[in-house]
Amino acid sequence: MKRIVMSIAVAVFTFSALQAQENKTVREESTVKRVITKEGSDVKIKEVKNTDTESGVVVVKDNNQTNQEFKETTKRDSDKKVLVDEVVVDRENEAMIAAKKAQVQAQLEASKKEQAALAAKRKAEFEAKKAKMAQELAERRAQLETRPKGMAKLDND
Repeated sequence: MKRIVMSIAVAVFTFSALQAQENKTVREESTVKRVITKEGSDVKIKEVKNTDTESGVVVVKDNNQTNQEFKETTKRDSDKKVLVDEVVVDRENEAMIAAKKAQVQAQLEASKKEQAALAAKRKAEFEAKKAKMAQELAERRAQLETRPKGMAKLDND
């Protein structure tokens, strides 16, 4: 029994002595990047977590000197995780866009009716002017074709 306890004690001291010579350093840096993009009434939200880990071990020679030189071996690791990736529809903006489209459509229809009425009015004025000119032409022709007494009538060639 005495031997078992002694061998366990020696194992514990040996293990702790080995652990005392090795120092580990871990530096972890996390950045969270949030990107919000608005396209019309869609709002896209994307959150990415970028973790940079630098872990190192301080290695000291095992020769029982007081001021020993050491080496540090480092290992770098980078990890990216997408935390949030969603699309949200902005209802208020969508309603405003629909109202604006309806308003523009109503203005367009009113403008079409106004232009059609203006075109009809111009056409009526043109037709009236054309009829008046035709009447004046007929009057002038009749006036020119009438000859005084004794003159011969004009021939239509």
